[in-house]
Amino acid sequence: NAGTPMDSESRSFEHLDRPLLGGSSLFDDEPDYLDYDYKGRPFHEALFFNAGLTFTVGSIGGAAVGAARGLAQAPNNKFRVRLNALLNGAGKMGSRAGNSAGVLAFYYTGFTRLADLSGADDFVGGAVPYFNEISSGFGTGVLYKCMSRPTTAALAGVIGASTMGAVTHAEYMWNTRRY
Repeated sequence: NAGTPMDSESRSFEHLDRPLLGGSSLFDDEPDYLDYDYKGRPFHEALFFNAGLTFTVGSIGGAAVGAARGLAQAPNNKFRVRLNALLNGAGKMGSRAGNSAGVLAFYYTGFTRLADLSGADDFVGGAVPYFNEISSGFGTGVLYKCMSRPTTAALAGVIGASTMGAVTHAEYMWNTRRY
């Protein structure tokens, strides 16, 4: 039956009115409402965005610092030796800084998600502003330095908590500024 011409009914556009993959009809006059997440991006999207962005920024910053150090510590003034020292320093410091920053963002995003799911800020009843961010920063610092001594891990947690508290407060002040 492959050689028979199509009849007029099969050439109509009525099949376009059926939704594809659960969407609404093309000829429907009602608006389609999209889901909106009031907390921001979904978890996996935020996880990969934060890790990728901080990895990139850390790699660029580390490469710049490493290139400057390598250039300053070049043993000879020949161009090839200085170029080699510059590239070695950039590669060494760039990869180290990028990986460290990406891991920190990965940890922080995970701890933020845990704090949101647990409702930890409800336990303190609003007595501690930015509780989720501060506790996530503390957990990130402790986990990042968990293989060191306990005092080092605790110090890293305090540094992470104070950094995230300061950054979150600065973001709040920036968003509520008056012109």
